[in-house]
Amino acid sequence: MSTWERKALNFVNQTSRWDKDKHISSFLAFSISLVKNLTAADIALQLEFEDEETAKVKNSSPQYLNEIVMNPEPIKKVLYAQGFKTIYWREIPSPRENVFKEVLQALSSAIIIPVNTTPNSSVLILGWSEPQLFTPEFLECIETIRLRLKEILLQSQQQVYFQRVAIRFAAILHTIPHALVFINNDGFSGWVNQEGATLLGLSGPGEQLPAILSDAMTQLRNRALNVEDIYKQAVQLFSSPENSISDWTWELEHTTLKVSCLPVSTQQISGRLWIFE
Repeated sequence: MSTWERKALNFVNQTSRWDKDKHISSFLAFSISLVKNLTAADIALQLEFEDEETAKVKNSSPQYLNEIVMNPEPIKKVLYAQGFKTIYWREIPSPRENVFKEVLQALSSAIIIPVNTTPNSSVLILGWSEPQLFTPEFLECIETIRLRLKEILLQSQQQVYFQRVAIRFAAILHTIPHALVFINNDGFSGWVNQEGATLLGLSGPGEQLPAILSDAMTQLRNRALNVEDIYKQAVQLFSSPENSISDWTWELEHTTLKVSCLPVSTQQISGRLWIFE
């Protein structure tokens, strides 16, 4: 295994241990520092396109380059011309042709790596004061790093997206006036909204063990005035092909509940949704 192959593997191993719950910008700062050390670059930084008129330097090493503001338009033209592939400058162009001249001063060689960090895009820039050969092994190492960055950032973006969706739908379900209880058939996961937690006397809404939910619903059933009728219909529910029931009456001392039980089945989950009106 060559030196550059070991460095690429080192990058993959260290980023594999990264805590995915941390913010994308934190991951980039960690990755930029790691790439700088692995490649012995003299500078390393992120240039983020904040809007149509502003590109700002972030996560720079050395730090004095941070917050430099650049015009993104000529930079994007260069990136488009190269098909958003990694740009290797064995010799940095003259200042007239160098769109990164504000951050690539007194350097001989540089690499520009486009990175998608939705909603804003970025480029990672590495620079060396001494001329670099950029051997095939080195190019392969950089390509491995680029692909790994893309993979981790995509996973992070997906995680943030699904967290937002989960928060949004949880907020919606918690405001529904009916008590909702979901019990997964896996025996390990269940969920209850605020109305459901109040009805069942639980400490709060959200994730709950199925055993806790089942026990709470059993206690609620046992307090019903028509408990015998409830058990008779429960036998029909669990033996019916439809595996569902609606307009099921539970008569409690101070209120009457209309209960529905519906099967929930997708590729990801399988269980029952209980609705108490």
